Amino acid sequence: MRSLPNIEAFVRVAETLSFAEASRRLSLSPSAVSKAVARLEEELGIKLLHRTTRSVRLTIEGEDLYEGCRRLLGELETLQAEMSRSSGEPRGRLSVSVPSALGRLSLVPMLSEFSQTYPEVNLDLSLEDPFAGVAKREVDVSIHLGSMADSANLVARKWFESPLIVCATTEYLDENGRPEHPDELATHTCVVYRNRSTGRPLDWGFRLKNGLEAWKPEARLVVDDPNAVAQAALTGAGLAQMPAYLFVDGLRERVLEEVLQSYRPPELPVYIAYLDRRFVSPRIRAFVDFLIDHTSEITVWDEY
Repeated sequence: MRSLPNIEAFVRVAETLSFAEASRRLSLSPSAVSKAVARLEEELGIKLLHRTTRSVRLTIEGEDLYEGCRRLLGELETLQAEMSRSSGEPRGRLSVSVPSALGRLSLVPMLSEFSQTYPEVNLDLSLEDPFAGVAKREVDVSIHLGSMADSANLVARKWFESPLIVCATTEYLDENGRPEHPDELATHTCVVYRNRSTGRPLDWGFRLKNGLEAWKPEARLVVDDPNAVAQAALTGAGLAQMPAYLFVDGLRERVLEEVLQSYRPPELPVYIAYLDRRFVSPRIRAFVDFLIDHTSEITVWDEY
C-alpha cells in the first residue's frame, strides 16, 4: 500500500501520456507526479516511461505494468464503492464509446433521462468508428457493433440487432435500374467502406441458397468513415451496404430506397461491453441496466 500513490500517478500518466494532464487529474504539481513515477521505477528497478521534452510514451515493461495497475485501481475503486454506505448511489465520471451514428440517433436522446435519474454521474461520450473494435483502455463502457471476437476479460451484453442493408437514392435507381440479384452489382456504381483498423475494404454479405456469401463489389468510391459512406449514397453516388441506422433519415424521407432486401445477411448484433471485474462500479451497472431497460425505445430496425 506504500506504493499506491506512486502507482496511481503512473497510471494517470500512462492514460494521458502527459505529466501535465495527469497532475491536473490528481490535483498535484507536475513535479510531484514525476517524482512519484520515478520512485516507482526505482522501487521496481525498471524503466516505465520514455520521456523527452515533447513526448511521453510507455516502455514495453510500462505497458505490461499499466494493464495490471489499471485493473488493480479499478478493483480498489469498485471495492471501496461496494463497502461504503453510499455504494448504492452511482457517482463519478463514466466514459462511454459508441459508433457515431448510433450514438447520435439512439444513445444521445436517452442521456437526458439518464442524467436526471443519476445526477451524480458525469458522462464522457466518445463517438467512434463502429468497426474499430472494443473500447480503448480508458473507456468504462463500449457499445460495439458486430461479433465480439476480442472480448477477453470483458462482459458483453447484447443490446439489440440491426439489419445490414443495401441502399441508393430513388433517382440513381430510376436511372441505373434496381438490382434483383447480387450478381447484378457488377453493373452498378458502389460505395464501399474501408475498415480503419485493418485498412481493408469491407466485403458485402448476402444470404443466398447456399448460405451466407461474401461479395467484393467493384468500388468506384472507398471511404473510411461510415457516416460519409451513407452520405455518399444519400447524394446519389451509388449503392452502399451499411447498418440500417446509417440510412434511417434518408429512408424516412423517401430519398433512399432499399434494394436486394430478400438477400439481407443476418442482422448485426450490438453489444454493451465493460471489463469483467469481481466488483462492477455502481455507475457502470446503472448505465448498462438503463440501456437494457430502454431497448424498446430504439427504432433503428424499423421497416420503412
